Amino acid sequence: MNPDTHKFAHITDCHLGSWRSPKLRELNLEAFERAVEACVAERVDFILITGDFFDVNVPDLAPVKRAVEVLKGARERGVEIYLIYGSHDFSPNTVSMIDILHSAGLFLKPVEGEMVDGKLSLKFIVDEKTGTKITGVSGRARELDVPSYEFLDVAALEAEPGFKIFLMHAPIAEITPPAFAYGEAVPIASLPRGFRYYGGGHLHKKIEYTTPEGGRIVYPGPLFGATFTDLEETAQGEKRGFYVVTFDSGGVRDVRFNEVNVADIVYRTIDAEGKTAKQVEDNLGAVVQELDSENKIVLIKVSGKLSSGKRADIDFSKLEQSLIQKGATAWFINRNGLVSSEATELRVVGSSREEVEDMILKERTARFSVDPAITDWRVRNALQTKLTGERGEQLAKGLLRGLKTEKLENEKNDDFEMRLLLEVQPIIEPKELSAAEGSPEKQN
Repeated sequence: MNPDTHKFAHITDCHLGSWRSPKLRELNLEAFERAVEACVAERVDFILITGDFFDVNVPDLAPVKRAVEVLKGARERGVEIYLIYGSHDFSPNTVSMIDILHSAGLFLKPVEGEMVDGKLSLKFIVDEKTGTKITGVSGRARELDVPSYEFLDVAALEAEPGFKIFLMHAPIAEITPPAFAYGEAVPIASLPRGFRYYGGGHLHKKIEYTTPEGGRIVYPGPLFGATFTDLEETAQGEKRGFYVVTFDSGGVRDVRFNEVNVADIVYRTIDAEGKTAKQVEDNLGAVVQELDSENKIVLIKVSGKLSSGKRADIDFSKLEQSLIQKGATAWFINRNGLVSSEATELRVVGSSREEVEDMILKERTARFSVDPAITDWRVRNALQTKLTGERGEQLAKGLLRGLKTEKLENEKNDDFEMRLLLEVQPIIEPKELSAAEGSPEKQN
């Protein structure tokens, strides 16, 4: 390779520590280990990780130990690592594991900045080996990072000479497919021009785009995935992996996707519409028996409205036992879209738990009306504004996510309650939080 030519790798959305299933958790860690080993074998100069490194900001220690070993091994072999927060990594109220690992010197965070005359002035980190200048904006929960783009000192960023990389953990509005448009997006015009590479995270979808100025915007998607939907898309052909980018002082010369495949996935669907619970159970049993499931992840999605019977009449545990006996590595029988014949009060259609939750919240907030006993017009207006329509739906989603916070191992009840309160309070009082997030201390 030409001595003036260099390479870097771009990895994102590892979600280490995700999955309750020990086997899936192990496969997720294995995907990360394989990716970094491939980076070292490729002799990349540095690795970019654009957020959601862990699945929660304070994860279990077992995946942390494995991650530390992998990161340390890469750096000992001369590969520098640059990492930004993702929405799963960051918390405004607690120290995250990312902070601890950064303090231990396992990677560099190229996201320092300060507010100067109403503008967010970002600093560059210069990679010692290649001279590459790296900066960016970390992700935050509930898209609280998105307003930061409105305040960027774009002129200063664009005036900086050299080969520049911008890292982000937010979707770009114009290039995000509608099916992946969750959360608030950043307009492409908000990005500083003149950067050779824009490394994205957060979207669980592989995306490549070239700007009119020749900059490359790249979203690698997750290495393995953290939800049923991720695995479903993998089974349907979506490749998982990371990018290796070759560049020189003149620009990006090659952008190549490297697939990481740690397990085969088989996927089947069952249409339960108009069938009895017994018929659906028989269909599921037949599918399970015909599957070649040994050493594979098995995904089965059953949906539709039963003509008679209830979901509880179907012996899913017996089907899962059959998959165990057939040697499946892991399995999911997704029945979120399966509706009992008696369930008529609220009709919700969705292919995942998240979609079902979204539909329920959308319908309920649309029906909300302020209690007529509240006669103070100021209180009524405030409630009407915050709790109805799209704003009410977003508030409800935020509260639901906040209330899903789980108690940590060995955490005292009082400490857990206080942490939960601190997580939920900013959702109820977004203006106060936004003001705090805009301060120079929060940007560093």
